[in-house]
Amino acid sequence: MSSRGTKRKKLKVCLPGQKKMTSFLGTAEAKEDGSDGEMGEIVGSVHAARTGPASVQDAPTSGAAEPTVPNQDQVAAGTSGEEQEQECSLEEQNKKRAQFLEQFKKKEKKKKNGGHLVGYQEKWETMFDWLYPVNDYTGLMCRVCKRHNMRQKNGEYIWSRIPSTSLRTDKVWDHHRSEQHKKAVALDTARIAAEVNGGIRQAMAVNVSLNREAVKAALKVVYHLAKKEIPHHTNFKDLVKFASTELGCDVFNRLNVAGNATYTSSTVVDEFLAVLGTQLEEDQLNTIKGSPFLGLMCDETVDISTTNELVLYCRCIDGHGEFQAHFMKVIALKDGKANTIKAALSQYLEQKDLSIQKVAGFGSDGAACMIGNRSGVATQLKEENARIVSIHCIAHRLALAVGQAGNKVKFIGDVFKPNLMSLFLYYYGSAVRSEGLKEIQKILQEMELKLKQPKDVRWLSHDAATDALYKSLPSVLVHLNQEMNKGVAAANGLWSWLRTYKTIATLYLLCDVLPHMSALSKCFQQKRLDLTEIHNTVDRKKDVVRKARDQPLEELRLSKLDEELGPGGRLDGLDILVSERDRQEFSSVRRQFIDNLLENLEERFPQTELLSAFGVLDPANLKTPMPGGYGWPEIEKLTAFYNEEPYPIDSHAIRDEWIAFRQHLGSYRQKTPKEMCQVLSANPTLACQYPNIASLYARMVVIPVHTADCERAFSTLKRVKTRLRSTLTTANLNHLLRISIMGPAMDSFDFDKAVARWGSLRNRRLLV
Repeated sequence: MSSRGTKRKKLKVCLPGQKKMTSFLGTAEAKEDGSDGEMGEIVGSVHAARTGPASVQDAPTSGAAEPTVPNQDQVAAGTSGEEQEQECSLEEQNKKRAQFLEQFKKKEKKKKNGGHLVGYQEKWETMFDWLYPVNDYTGLMCRVCKRHNMRQKNGEYIWSRIPSTSLRTDKVWDHHRSEQHKKAVALDTARIAAEVNGGIRQAMAVNVSLNREAVKAALKVVYHLAKKEIPHHTNFKDLVKFASTELGCDVFNRLNVAGNATYTSSTVVDEFLAVLGTQLEEDQLNTIKGSPFLGLMCDETVDISTTNELVLYCRCIDGHGEFQAHFMKVIALKDGKANTIKAALSQYLEQKDLSIQKVAGFGSDGAACMIGNRSGVATQLKEENARIVSIHCIAHRLALAVGQAGNKVKFIGDVFKPNLMSLFLYYYGSAVRSEGLKEIQKILQEMELKLKQPKDVRWLSHDAATDALYKSLPSVLVHLNQEMNKGVAAANGLWSWLRTYKTIATLYLLCDVLPHMSALSKCFQQKRLDLTEIHNTVDRKKDVVRKARDQPLEELRLSKLDEELGPGGRLDGLDILVSERDRQEFSSVRRQFIDNLLENLEERFPQTELLSAFGVLDPANLKTPMPGGYGWPEIEKLTAFYNEEPYPIDSHAIRDEWIAFRQHLGSYRQKTPKEMCQVLSANPTLACQYPNIASLYARMVVIPVHTADCERAFSTLKRVKTRLRSTLTTANLNHLLRISIMGPAMDSFDFDKAVARWGSLRNRRLLV
């Protein structure tokens, strides 16, 4: 026997009056076991009793060869490989027990696996009530995690479906502290509480609550995809799977009720989308129906599937008197005739229970089918409501005014604009030429700009095109000259056209005038533009343009042209042809263009009596001191126009109201008509005193002055209904557009209401 064996033999522990029995492994057995003389596994336990002999039973062995810590009964009873009779006092027994445990702990530190004891230990079941062994003590399972089918962050079902084979105390503690186990304990606590507090009903409530959270999370995913204009059919299932398996979002596991009910199919996704879109539409309709008057805007387009689409918008006033513009619907038309459009509008208003009598204004792009005097849509609507004011979109009017003014000048319409498009296509169609131009821009230390496409159908795109050419003019001339020397015929023609004084001066003139028209167009595209702002803004721009007729505008491009052509100038050395004839011809071009532009602005922005009469309601137009009869002619015109049912203006009452109300206008000089409408709605005292005045403000605010909102919807339509999504149904398309255009931020949307709506659509296996 080795010295270690001898030393172990001295560790004799027994109870008072009990025979000591010691059992230990031999040296050979210890070596085979890999312990090299270490204490062998305890193979028996002695059950002591005050009466009767001790009995030895075989203990279950684990799959590991490492020794286990003797339990308290074994230590108290003592183990021995030889029989001796010896009496031990209680004090001696406690001392021996403490010494034995201390020595055993020291030996544990020497074990492999980082000092951790490997192998199943019975004390784990006492320490952790959730743990139980499987597979002949070679694996561990968690009762709580198995009950709730929990998974780890990496998506594995260790401890719940698959046993853990890490038989170490630290691994057991790691699971005890893991998020997987904590969530399972929380669910189990809720289950037990439900059973205690209400039995099956409470348990069902907890289950339904968890299901609702799963559906709510799924709705948020669909809402996010629609808001970001990402295809929902092809991305929803993959996104849910990624969040569930890779990010550990176990909430989505509740969607998998059974093998054939996963609630991630395209049909369910369409239901989610319909619920979200319908909820938004109902909220909009509640606001629209509460508005005293409405304004309609519509425009046509053809989508990627060659379907004729009509985009409909509505202007209204909410309960607080604040102006709002809502996307209503995209309506598929079989053709673009006026009767078809009118029938579609009437059908939609009837379906949504909106009265045509509340429509105060109708805005369109000015096409013949929209504003035709005989059978246009506006004319047919006026047959049902004579009080509708038809407006041709001012942004379209401005673009037409500028475009026609240039086309009436032969040099601009027949020479300059076509060559400007040819120059753009010359570089747009060739990457080699574009790179060559870019290299010259670097050498000349100019901005690396690409030429822009001039297109009449795009509002004032000529401004961007001429500005880009002006900034890159030296580089373009140098590069065209190089290309011409290589024998490129197109470059020769463009260079010959661009190097003349007449062409360059016309370019500089357009760069001086068109920015003012672009600023006017951007102003007209604002959602909160008032009727009273149109003519004042147009008049100010006309005064600026009129100054450019006979001489260049001060400190602008044309005024510096001769300086740039001179020695040391920006265009010096570029072989520009300057002649007196070109100067005279350009002077004629300048006068013709400015005269035509002013004439078109006058024709397309007439001072109509009705729209001008609304200007009296603008506090900014109030004269100081105020004349005694201020506003009477305008109020009489408005009263005469709105004197019929169903919402007439009381001609007698409004006279008394106007006498008193115009005294208030001086206190609101900084407010716009839209803000005045809000003031009257927010102040019950003023609303009661001036009901007819408030009605005029409400009408003026909702009358549409442009259809820029419809144009923005066209852009969204093209981004949503692409070539790969050309088979979108009209219903899904409307829901997607409504969420993208009108949908609030995710934290402002009521998803709980959407969950309840989805659950009420039909009977489902997933209870919510």
